[in-house]
Amino acid sequence: MRRISQENDYWQMVIILFFVYIYFQLAHEIKNTAFPPVFIFLIFLTQFLLSIFFFFLVTSFSAKTASLRSYFNTFVYSLLPTLVWFVVNSFLYVLLPPPRTTSLLGIIFSIIFISFSVAVLIWKIILSYLAIRFSSKLPFYRIIYAIILYLCIISPYIIVLYKLKIFRVPFI
Repeated sequence: MRRISQENDYWQMVIILFFVYIYFQLAHEIKNTAFPPVFIFLIFLTQFLLSIFFFFLVTSFSAKTASLRSYFNTFVYSLLPTLVWFVVNSFLYVLLPPPRTTSLLGIIFSIIFISFSVAVLIWKIILSYLAIRFSSKLPFYRIIYAIILYLCIISPYIIVLYKLKIFRVPFI
């Protein structure tokens, strides 16, 4: 992540964002969502860029050397766990469509899926922390403060997206 924060190659970021766009296209075909995939991708892109600007602005008060390019590079890479989780979730939606039963196999599947989800969430949290850490060079407690502030601000937005049935789980 430290090397990624110092890179100047934007093609890697474009490729990752392209895979996110492909995921939205495939998810639309699989789940037949109410909104077109381009619209959902634009919402995601807006929210993603606003998140980057938020952390850049909040941490730039304390970090003199913060670079917007560094935030963009690292935050794009922190999308990888999210992309993996959503792709696996869509694959399982096709393979084992809901509703799933409370049989022994259903319970085992649920335990495995929840374990996988928690592991990917931990991976996401670590990458997000490292993205902020190596982009801002701030100490641990200031980064945690920025993350808590971000979660407080974004929580109502997530609820609105859920109520509008755009995202049930936000693609952050």
